[in-house]
Amino acid sequence: MTHPKSGRIAGLDGLRALSVLAVFLSHTGLAGVDGGFIGVDVFFVLSGFLITRLLAAEYSREHRISLAAFYGRRARRLYPALFGVLAAVAIYCPFFEPRLSGSLEVFPALLYVMNWVRAFGGYDAALTGHTWSLAIEEQFYLLWPLVLLGLLKLDRRRALIGLAAIALTICAWRYWLFSVDHVRLARIYSGFDTHTDGLIYGALLALMSREWVRKVGYLWPLGAAYLCVALFNPHAVRFAVNPHGYTVTAIAAALVIARVVSAQSSLLVRGLDVAPLSGLGRVSYGFYLWHYPVIHVMLYGGHDPVMAFFGSLGYPKLAMVASTFAVSLAFTLVSWFVIERPAMRIRLPLTGRPNKKDSGFSKKARSA
Repeated sequence: MTHPKSGRIAGLDGLRALSVLAVFLSHTGLAGVDGGFIGVDVFFVLSGFLITRLLAAEYSREHRISLAAFYGRRARRLYPALFGVLAAVAIYCPFFEPRLSGSLEVFPALLYVMNWVRAFGGYDAALTGHTWSLAIEEQFYLLWPLVLLGLLKLDRRRALIGLAAIALTICAWRYWLFSVDHVRLARIYSGFDTHTDGLIYGALLALMSREWVRKVGYLWPLGAAYLCVALFNPHAVRFAVNPHGYTVTAIAAALVIARVVSAQSSLLVRGLDVAPLSGLGRVSYGFYLWHYPVIHVMLYGGHDPVMAFFGSLGYPKLAMVASTFAVSLAFTLVSWFVIERPAMRIRLPLTGRPNKKDSGFSKKARSA
């Protein structure tokens, strides 16, 4: 079920959709999905896997990685939709919520530093605070090709050991910060240096041999069970934000992703690849961008000084959740068809060809 022409792996879009739905439901505060924030961790592992897979394939094919082309593709994919959301926020704030700082809502998100603003309590962004996770990913994208270039010059075993060492270093640093009394949880949760190991686990998965990915994938029921429990169980929710939880959540996501990519004809993949899920997964980036300000405007802030668009939270919860979902999806589709797809059709000189292979090492390493 892999689509060779597009390089698409069946099931991953569905996994994206479930992840962004979990985040959406958690942010509404009305659906009982208190652990929906783990959807972000699933996104981290997916991003680490896909970006590393593409870069390793380019290295395998070209024996080099074009940094200019990589950064150009990332900017073309990420910035147009972000510009649309931030333009709407910049217009909305002075007219409907002047108590909010339009500049502090817009510029940290635009510069991909919202994670550090949140980490150090600089400003509690009501409309764009969710871009902290995008900031972590973008900071990773900035550094990762350079690190990966060094790793790909090694044989596979040494490259995997190097990645494992990076992940363990992040875990150790996070453990130490947890032991320091004056360090805020927001500093640990939003810091690039403390919440990047999920991206590294995804990279590990991308550089593993197909046989090892298949073996790891056999454990996917354990990962899926943990993720499901962590969505709803209060004890699991608390565990997910303790020093162990970050690692367990990321590894659980990696197990599920390993199963998806190694068993394309499985029932799991067929379930994840149904049209509604895969469709939402394709536009999940735009949905993630739009859902947070929409929830704020419709439920918790907005132009009504009493209580947002609905006036109060006394309406049926299902109606409020469904309404915010529908409005978020409407903005998402406008963004997709009017902004994102046209931007992706632009072929800049340095963007290069689509990458198709899933692993790559130096010539010496491939023969090892």
